[in-house]
Amino acid sequence: MGKAITFAQQKGGSGKTTLLAHLAHAWLLQGKKVAVIDLDPQGSLTRWLALGGLPALTQVDSRDYRASSDIRSAATTHDLVLIDCPGNASSLLDAALRVSDLVVVPCQPTAMDIWATEAVLAMARAEGTASAVVLNRIAPRGSAADNALTVLVQSGARVMSSRIGNRIAFANGLVRGSTALASPGSSAAAEIEALRRELETLLG
Repeated sequence: MGKAITFAQQKGGSGKTTLLAHLAHAWLLQGKKVAVIDLDPQGSLTRWLALGGLPALTQVDSRDYRASSDIRSAATTHDLVLIDCPGNASSLLDAALRVSDLVVVPCQPTAMDIWATEAVLAMARAEGTASAVVLNRIAPRGSAADNALTVLVQSGARVMSSRIGNRIAFANGLVRGSTALASPGSSAAAEIEALRRELETLLG
């Protein structure tokens, strides 16, 4: 049985879909069978997939009323199922969390992002689903990330050691239908690889 990972964050602009796409590519490069499910009405993941840069990815078409069963079914035939969920608290997010092994919550190092993260973590706790916060879009200098880490840890959140920088390579890769991992020696690729390994350890 494969692992299901939901990506959720109530505040827009967190880099949720970008992070999902890059991790999906990272696992493909490890020889894993990866399925993705786009439950976000914005449809950014679906538009990226339509560019055709990663044909080995399986896209599972799903709808509100059958989200849970679609996730469970995909996990029987894939090593990993990555779910892009809507930002707002909803019954759809509840349904995804209920059948997921982990929820990944990208968080930029700002007060508003941290506050939005708290709501998603509370929903995960209510469903008994493990959660992991990823500090994302981190500036190369300054103490914002360390300050955010302190606040999140004090609130009881599990924060991954791996951090994702605010790099143009992430956006450029998606525009081409691929990801920054197309340049394997880059700093962006190294950050995603570190996060992939850390998440695998967490998933067990």
